[in-house]
Amino acid sequence: EALGENLDGKKESEEDQSKSCKQKEESRLKLAKLLRCGTELVTNIQVATDIREIHRRVEEEEIKRQRLEKLENEVKTSQDKFDEITMKWKEGKQKRIPQDLWDMLRAQQVHCAGLIEDKNKLISELQQELRTKDDQYVKDLKKQSDDICLLLERMEEQVKSVMKTFRQELHHIEKAYEVERQELLAGNKKKWEQALQAHNAKELECLMNRIEKVEDYGKQLDRQRIRDCEEYNTIKVKLEQDVQILDQQLQKMKATYQLNQEKLEYNLQVLKKRDEESTVIKSQQKRKIN
Repeated sequence: EALGENLDGKKESEEDQSKSCKQKEESRLKLAKLLRCGTELVTNIQVATDIREIHRRVEEEEIKRQRLEKLENEVKTSQDKFDEITMKWKEGKQKRIPQDLWDMLRAQQVHCAGLIEDKNKLISELQQELRTKDDQYVKDLKKQSDDICLLLERMEEQVKSVMKTFRQELHHIEKAYEVERQELLAGNKKKWEQALQAHNAKELECLMNRIEKVEDYGKQLDRQRIRDCEEYNTIKVKLEQDVQILDQQLQKMKATYQLNQEKLEYNLQVLKKRDEESTVIKSQQKRKIN
């Protein structure tokens, strides 16, 4: 029975414990989900920034490749034009007519001006690209600043949300423990009352058994007392009769003793008298002999 009570108590304890464990597990899962969502919400900014940075680097690499290709083409084209101009100077040294020299000089000026114009155009494009990069750098800084502000804002909101949820779940857990505590107290109180009632019933049963035994023992003592009284009376009567018989025998013995004593005294007197007579006879015989 005690083993059954222990098993029942153990099952109830496991059920009560499962309630608090269930609440803790639910709170843990909820907080884990909240933290995961908050982390994703915060890391989304970083992911977006990383993706944007990857795209920027890809575009930068492409622009750098195009710029290098353009510079290589420009160098090649300029070198070809420069070589052509140089060849023209060599050809000009062979000219002797002023008009031809003038025409050649005009053509060389045009070629040199075209070469310089190409260089200036390339420089302007590079400067424009540099200004564009500066503007893009300022925009990127502003975007990063905005992202940082948004990140801080989301982090602050996440901290507030987590703290609020933590407090709520802590309240729920405390409430679950309080409910469990009240249930345990009520269950233990009920068990105690049942155990006390069983103990009182058992004590009452023991008391009734003891009273019955006492009454039974009292009856047995009464019967034994009656038997002892009867036996005592019987023994008393028998002893009184034995005393009377012994007294009669004593009186008879006393009479016999008295009679025997008188006989002995008589015999003693007879013996004394005979002794005296024997002594007288012996004296007479001694005198006769003398």
